[in-house]
Amino acid sequence: MLPSRRTGTLVLAGLVALALVAGGGYLWVTRTDDRGTDPRAEAGTPMSGSLRVMLSGDSMTQGANGDRTWRYHLWNHLEPAVEGLDFVGPYTDPATTDMIIPVPTDEARPSDGDSPSDGPTADGPADERRADGAAGAEPEDSGSPTEPAGHGWPGADGDAGTGEYRDPDFDQDHNAVWGRTLRDASASIEEEVRRYEPDVLCTLIGVNDLLWPIGMEEMEQRLRRYIEGAREGNPDVRIVLAEALPIAYADNDPGFALRTYSYNVLIRDLAGELSTERSPVISVDIAEREEWDVKADTYDGTHPNARGEIKIAAAFADALSEAYGVGGPYPRPLPEPS
Repeated sequence: MLPSRRTGTLVLAGLVALALVAGGGYLWVTRTDDRGTDPRAEAGTPMSGSLRVMLSGDSMTQGANGDRTWRYHLWNHLEPAVEGLDFVGPYTDPATTDMIIPVPTDEARPSDGDSPSDGPTADGPADERRADGAAGAEPEDSGSPTEPAGHGWPGADGDAGTGEYRDPDFDQDHNAVWGRTLRDASASIEEEVRRYEPDVLCTLIGVNDLLWPIGMEEMEQRLRRYIEGAREGNPDVRIVLAEALPIAYADNDPGFALRTYSYNVLIRDLAGELSTERSPVISVDIAEREEWDVKADTYDGTHPNARGEIKIAAAFADALSEAYGVGGPYPRPLPEPS
């Protein structure tokens, strides 16, 4: 059966207990003095002035027309506490409806002869979308995206062809593209980091690559290129790598579920191996930290709903606070989405 909207079960839960790998700590000046000192930050040099943060990835980070996005929640958590906070990146908008293509179906499952650049991704066909984020020609048989139940699209209250956030009250700059793969991102991250000069790079990406029968050696090469490229752009960049979230498509494809598990192990291992004092790298397991539930935390088996957005923001906030002394932990229990 195909994963339906707002359905799907958490198939990866319990596969692995994943730990946050903290590498090197740096303490930024904050507006609150009672946050305490992270002992890992004492060896680092405090930064003053602005803190530039780039949030990078695919549709889960870009969000869709009518979303708040997890970027909204992270901004509103950090901004009161972090002096000079600045989200940076080449884009500002969520995806419009003409960019949104349904999640992969059983009829469109990859075959051994396919490649990650030639067919559907969890965000839509990669070959229909340029790496710079502009939508390509609409495939003749793709149909029109349908409104997921309870998703809250602008509809009559907004222009469906214009990216509109449900709440625009945050710094909207980002580096996320609907349909982006780790392969695409590794080819452009050096220039993006060089141009926008982030101090911290937070990345959630990889699921679109994993839908294909790709080997972990190739995924390792892509991940290494991504980290190396970011450091070419800024040798002092601090990196947070999020492990891939489970999606309902794994119910139909045990191979995809296994690749996701292996990729997340790879993220943890490479974060530990490649972290340096000058450019620390940490990994964060959002699913484990926040008890991710595919059915409850997504609106279509893949993309976060309002509840899922808060969970992703909370996991990144906690990782930034614990490893790099940025802001403080996200309030618990997590607030109910409005």
